[in-house]
Amino acid sequence: MAKRKSHGGEGGHSGKKQKTAHVHEPPTSEEIYTGRQLRQLLAFEQDLRKARHGLQSFKNLLDSIVNNEDESSEKLHILLEFLESVKPKERDDEVPVYLPDIMETWNMAAQLNNENVMSAVAVVLALLLKIISGNVDLVPYGLGVCRTLLQKRQQELLAKNLSADNGKDFIISPTLRLLREAVCLDGGALAAPIFRARNNMFKSLARNMGLRYLGDGVEDPKRPSVRTNAIRFLLSCLKLLHVEAKRDLLSQKDIVAALMRHIRKDPPSLIHEILDTLRASVILDKKLPKEIKIRILNAYSLIRIAELYGYPEDPAENENGSDGERPSVEESAHAFLLAACTDSDAGIRRSDRGYYPEGVDPNAIPSGVNDDQPVDFGIDSIPWMSRFENDVPVRNSLLAEFIQTLRPWSSKKQNELLVAIFENSPELIAHYFCHRKSFAFDPKLSATWIGYAALLYSVVQLPIPAWFGHAKAYARVPPPTSVVLGNIIPLPMTPKAVTRCFSIKSKLASFYAIRLLTLALQKLGRALEMHREASSSSESLWEEAARRLLDEFYQRIPDIKDVIKCYVAMGQYDLLQRQAASRLLLLYYEVIPQFALRARFDVSPMLLSTIKKVESSEDASEDVVMSVLELENLCAVAKYSPSMRWFARTSELPHSPFTTLLRLFVERTTGLSNKSLGDILHWVASEHQLVEKRPNSPGLYPLITALKSLKSIDPAIWTFLDNCAERCARTPVKYLELIEEKLEKAKIIEGEDAITCPLMMTIGEQIPFFISSSPSKAVLKEFVQLLSEYLGDSLAAGVNKPFLIATKDLFASGFADQKKLRAKLCIPDRQDSAQETQEEPNKSDAVTTNSLVNGAIDGVDSDYIHQISADYLEQRLSVPITTSKDSSLSRWTSKTPEELAEEGYASSLIRLLYSEHSSIRKEALTNIVKMAAKIKDSTYENNEQIWLLLMELAESTRSSIADGPLPSVVVAFACKALEVLLNPLHCLYEKVNLFLTSGPVWSLDKIPLMQNILQDGPTEDGALYSEVSWLLGFLLDSLRTPADVALFHKRKVFERLFALTYNPFMGPNLRTQILRIVFRMTQIEGGSDTLITRFGAVSWLLTQRDAATDAAERGVYQALLRRIWETCDQKRIFVWSKGGVERLVV
Repeated sequence: MAKRKSHGGEGGHSGKKQKTAHVHEPPTSEEIYTGRQLRQLLAFEQDLRKARHGLQSFKNLLDSIVNNEDESSEKLHILLEFLESVKPKERDDEVPVYLPDIMETWNMAAQLNNENVMSAVAVVLALLLKIISGNVDLVPYGLGVCRTLLQKRQQELLAKNLSADNGKDFIISPTLRLLREAVCLDGGALAAPIFRARNNMFKSLARNMGLRYLGDGVEDPKRPSVRTNAIRFLLSCLKLLHVEAKRDLLSQKDIVAALMRHIRKDPPSLIHEILDTLRASVILDKKLPKEIKIRILNAYSLIRIAELYGYPEDPAENENGSDGERPSVEESAHAFLLAACTDSDAGIRRSDRGYYPEGVDPNAIPSGVNDDQPVDFGIDSIPWMSRFENDVPVRNSLLAEFIQTLRPWSSKKQNELLVAIFENSPELIAHYFCHRKSFAFDPKLSATWIGYAALLYSVVQLPIPAWFGHAKAYARVPPPTSVVLGNIIPLPMTPKAVTRCFSIKSKLASFYAIRLLTLALQKLGRALEMHREASSSSESLWEEAARRLLDEFYQRIPDIKDVIKCYVAMGQYDLLQRQAASRLLLLYYEVIPQFALRARFDVSPMLLSTIKKVESSEDASEDVVMSVLELENLCAVAKYSPSMRWFARTSELPHSPFTTLLRLFVERTTGLSNKSLGDILHWVASEHQLVEKRPNSPGLYPLITALKSLKSIDPAIWTFLDNCAERCARTPVKYLELIEEKLEKAKIIEGEDAITCPLMMTIGEQIPFFISSSPSKAVLKEFVQLLSEYLGDSLAAGVNKPFLIATKDLFASGFADQKKLRAKLCIPDRQDSAQETQEEPNKSDAVTTNSLVNGAIDGVDSDYIHQISADYLEQRLSVPITTSKDSSLSRWTSKTPEELAEEGYASSLIRLLYSEHSSIRKEALTNIVKMAAKIKDSTYENNEQIWLLLMELAESTRSSIADGPLPSVVVAFACKALEVLLNPLHCLYEKVNLFLTSGPVWSLDKIPLMQNILQDGPTEDGALYSEVSWLLGFLLDSLRTPADVALFHKRKVFERLFALTYNPFMGPNLRTQILRIVFRMTQIEGGSDTLITRFGAVSWLLTQRDAATDAAERGVYQALLRRIWETCDQKRIFVWSKGGVERLVV
């Protein structure tokens, strides 16, 4: 039928206009003075204008209480009077409804689609619950209101409010606030029931999280948007829900996606709430499975959170905020991503195998490799060895996808995040640079290039993982060379790009290139060392891989000539650059000498220049320190240079390089005298035969010690020593023959024990020429003192004494007519210092050895046991026994079925079966039957299972209730099983239901579910340890009396528990639960005797103590041993064990 046209008339439109005016007219209100007045105002009315008037008046009252106005205490009394007057009477056949008039008004408004009243009801209820949450005395009323909201009719009303049109924020937001207050009430007491009603309570949640603030400026915190309210409701659920419910909530993809979609446009306070809640309730929740965490921490979510880098914030807004020290949004996002991407427990990062790509077997060697096969192709026979040059498969594919979206060159924090991910997942380094083709290292001196260089520096600086990432030891096959090389010198560091850094005029570019090459060479040296550690012979795969690694490394670095050219072109006062370049040259010679020696490099001019610069400096500033470091590097390079002339004098310096270095080493302060400089002097002296090259030879130590003992040294003496060193180095054979003559005169056969010194012979030969130069008396006196100190220090260092006596005579003959000087020449006796001097070269080794030994003792010392007091042991292992009061017999009658099951009234009544009085036990059994009937007749969702549990308990105990207290195992199981039935997502939900349906009565001398948990597999994958944890808690509650000990002995409980501890994957919490059961046994009469004689607890504890790696853990086992011995019948046990137990324990 066609729709009739409207003819316009006034009457036809008057109805609609009146309705519109009625809907949008502002609400009226009045002042409330009594609870009775408030009740009358809120009484159910057909006229919704009056209903809105009453709701607005109620809202004004609640607002004044929330805002803490002057009369808030009086108004709070009015509210309490009102709540008490509308509190429903408890009837067995009816479900109580709190605030029935408001609920009826809400229902009628929903039927008539009156949006103002629908919104007003949600506003009023949200404010009411907010006030109740802050007042402990009002919490029972709040719980009643929330349970009313959980009834079917109210759930449908909530769903209607939540699914309102997009523009109806004034309806949706109050409803979301109402749900959030209901979830948070009383510490989340009703969070689980609200989640179970998620079909209505979570209606349109994903859509509502997309209704963000669209106005100008920043969202007003006092008027949050729908998205803000929806997210806060979701976050409250994540904080308060149990693990199974949280897992179900996070499995909803639309909610997770909606949470992250507009996070960058959210206000800072909301972003902090999101990140803090996700970190505390998801990432750090160890009970939440990793596969659930990864559903919210997927690549999409990580990318959205990474967009918070550079989040614009108003500093003034942060200063005016309530928390002045709150970190910025960028800092919070950075901390969150660090925790999520680097912690393996967060679920994102999977354990990798370092430099071994995904899909390869590093222990599988094809036939013909390293065996007696006639044809051996070596490393080329490994099929995957050369397969990863262009792509590297990884296990952490999610992280690999995420890090490609980061911009580490533009943000310091993104750089830190990427480097932290690389450090924890080394497999991603080569993969990242293989796919980051746009990453160019050509020097352009822009902020982007500096960011590139900083990232490369941080990546190359990362250490090589132990055993290249293989578990516990080196694998049989080395990692692919391309992967190792990609971690040592990343792909963007091409020889062409690095050489260009040397050639341009920018000091910053050349400095970055030098430091990068320095780190790469150091890392290469460590990689080659690890290859040598892993190789079993020179022909092994590891040795071949090391040679190939070197060959390919040569192709990836610039020639040493380019480095030398860059170093020579540096200014004399570019101290930092020169020190870095000299260090790089040294590493070329130390790590890759074959490659470095291809170029002829005369280090003498630069060494002399640096020596002159150090010698001319007078203070100990940072510039001098840098020059000394450069000097040490050049001296070390000179060791490898065949053209270096250590004893040649030049016009630039008064002495040879060797003597000049010796003078700097002696005269400079210890802050500028590095050990490496002394090592170089000893090396030069031994290589040019100034001293003997023997393992026990003191080398230059006696001369250096003698020189340092003088207050000042005249330049003439330095010239004399320089001349002697040059002569000895030029003709060492002459002085070696002179030593033989001296030893023959002293009738000593030259051998390994006869330590001598060719330089002493040279000094003795040249003394007459020194005397003939007519030095002053002060110089001669100083010279004689030096010779005497030299002889004494040589004797203390172990030089042959007859040889020193002959040398003294040789020195004395050089003084000719200087009798006074000859008389002063002597060999000081320093037997005490001799031992110290001989031990000095080994001091560092001794310190190192002691530190290693001490470290071993501090770390894992099998003999050390941390002593634990009895009080601390009791505090750690004692668990109080749960009991019930007799008042539980009557308290349950006024409660709803939901309260009986979920708030512990049923469990309290069940525990009265422990009572020693038969009358209480009988009364408790009668009440259990009545409670079961009440629950079955209700509409409670778990009524059938709980009724079955209670009735089976009653039938199983009816015949023995008068004989005495029931076995603890039966009562404990009933309480524990009740907790499982309340949570359908519990890992034991299926097994408990199967047990209840398997028979009408329970056997009182058996332990329910123990066999099913310990011998059958878990119901769900990964739930084994959760089931074991539940069983251990159940067994602990079941152990109260000697009769329980007898039952445990009969059913061999402790044999099963002790066997559990030998599972290597069993966590410390489960082990602690077993120790608590053992400790509970010691608190029961005769329990310790049974542990020793029946269960072998002493030997088990000794085994666990010796196997423990932590001293504190061993202390717990030892303290528990003492506890067992102190609480047992020591006379009986001593006779039974013939004193063995006492010896083991005491």
